[in-house]
Amino acid sequence: MLLAVFIVALGVVLVPRLIGDDAQAPAPVAESEADPLLTAVSKCDQGKQQFLKLSNKNKTLSVSGAGKKFPVGLSEDGLNCVFSTLSIPGALSDRMTTTVAADGKLEGDWPGFSVTWTNDPDKGLDFSVTQTD
Repeated sequence: MLLAVFIVALGVVLVPRLIGDDAQAPAPVAESEADPLLTAVSKCDQGKQQFLKLSNKNKTLSVSGAGKKFPVGLSEDGLNCVFSTLSIPGALSDRMTTTVAADGKLEGDWPGFSVTWTNDPDKGLDFSVTQTD
């Protein structure tokens, strides 16, 4: 009986690793829930360019996006990765990406998080996400 339990447990752990490509697999749910901002950094800033920076004991994530005249920053794909990883609602992410410089600094929130941002097409989308829970 003990051997059967061991074989099942081993299968649950090893089979997904043998079948799937771990590089493209999403972070485990427990890890994402435990520290979603850290997960976003490790998952979305793959080039380690430091366009994503943690502060405030890993409770605040600062994101620097690329712009037309200042192309140094997180790419559109990287921004979409952050939006997805942090489960930023579509309406809020749309608002963030369509803001213009004249709108100034804006803010929003969703369960467990708050965000402030500025967006200038030439300088890029810059925002800070803070965990509120």
